[in-house]
Amino acid sequence: MKNWIIATVCGVLVGILTPIVAEASSEHQHESPSFVQPKKPLKGEKSQLQKLIDRTEPGGTLFLEKRVYRGSLSITKPITIIGMDGTKIHSLTTALTVSDTQNVVLENISFQAENTAIVVSNVQNIHLKNVGIGDSMAGIQITKSENISLHDVDVLGKEGHFSSKGHAVAIYESKKITATDNDIEQVLDGFYLESVEDIHLTNNSIKNSRYAMHMMYSNHIELANNNLFNNMTGFMVMIAKDVQISDNMVAKNNMLNSLGVYVYDVENVLFEDNELRENTTAMDIQNARDITVEKNVFLVNGTVLHVQRSQELFVQQNEFHGNILTVRTDQQGFSLKRNYYDDYEGKDYNGDQIGDTQYIATNSFGQWMVRKPVYQYFMESPSVVTLNMMDTEVTENNTQVVVDEYPIILKKPFSLEIDIHIWQLLISSILLISMLIIRRRLK
Repeated sequence: MKNWIIATVCGVLVGILTPIVAEASSEHQHESPSFVQPKKPLKGEKSQLQKLIDRTEPGGTLFLEKRVYRGSLSITKPITIIGMDGTKIHSLTTALTVSDTQNVVLENISFQAENTAIVVSNVQNIHLKNVGIGDSMAGIQITKSENISLHDVDVLGKEGHFSSKGHAVAIYESKKITATDNDIEQVLDGFYLESVEDIHLTNNSIKNSRYAMHMMYSNHIELANNNLFNNMTGFMVMIAKDVQISDNMVAKNNMLNSLGVYVYDVENVLFEDNELRENTTAMDIQNARDITVEKNVFLVNGTVLHVQRSQELFVQQNEFHGNILTVRTDQQGFSLKRNYYDDYEGKDYNGDQIGDTQYIATNSFGQWMVRKPVYQYFMESPSVVTLNMMDTEVTENNTQVVVDEYPIILKKPFSLEIDIHIWQLLISSILLISMLIIRRRLK
């Protein structure tokens, strides 16, 4: 009887509460915000932005809203497209293709694509300004075009090994390239140029990539005021003529086999007023003809110059500070003249600012230390000093020893920048004084 009463009460309660719960659930579903997926263009259907491009008259200007446009776009006519801050174009393939036209301007737009973000072919006069590219397989690819300008273009590659990435900017068979104030990071090559004429790359920053600037089969090249940090190699120039590399900073390319600068089979090269620091090898020069390296600063590199088959190399008026080995070369050697070396121990008795004895740029222990870095712990040991003295006695008729007959004895003022953090210094001083006071009172 008791169980029957309990069962009856429970049944009544379930009958009363069930509609209330169902109603509440219904109200909850009704009140939840509705999310509408943005409409994606069907295969073969033109995106909204493509329709806007098609409706713009040749030579006209199209202003884009602050929003994300989706789809793969094509430009085949003269046009200027200007976005607002926050204008983005996303694509599951290539975001934008520009072909067979002239006078195209893209400004203030960010791209994201699964493949190369922007592909350009057979275009005269194309200018990209304030363009961002991120999370894409590759940045910009340009083929058979002329008069190309890239200004304030930022490319940030994906995480991962170099083999899974593309180039930030790749240009083939083109002429008149100008790239200024671009910021590139985490890609295969920052700039890859092949069969290109008349190149000007200035004020660019490239880091954490394989080769910062890589060019081959190209002529009339100017590379100036660029900052290249922490890449496998800074400049790689191969099979090129008429090259000027000046006022650049190439630093921290210090992984295994890293190079600051690599030139191979080049002719008529001027390398001046650059600073190369903390590179495994600062410069690797092979098969070079008519090349001058002057007025540069080489600072804390493993090997400064590795030279092969480059008898027409002239190294003059440079400064060498804190490097392990100044020169490694083959039997052909090269010309070394009027440079400053921080490890030169000669004297200048006549006061002409030229050392009275020659500077020997190669030494046996330095070459072993490059091969086995652990040997650096034996520097200045009696045996190494003796070995270096023996090197100075065997320079005659030894073509593998490179000497500077006129080493500069008086160096220029060398500035060392020291940053002082006032707050850290003040706090550390207070803590130190407090500890001294406490210690004194405890005694």
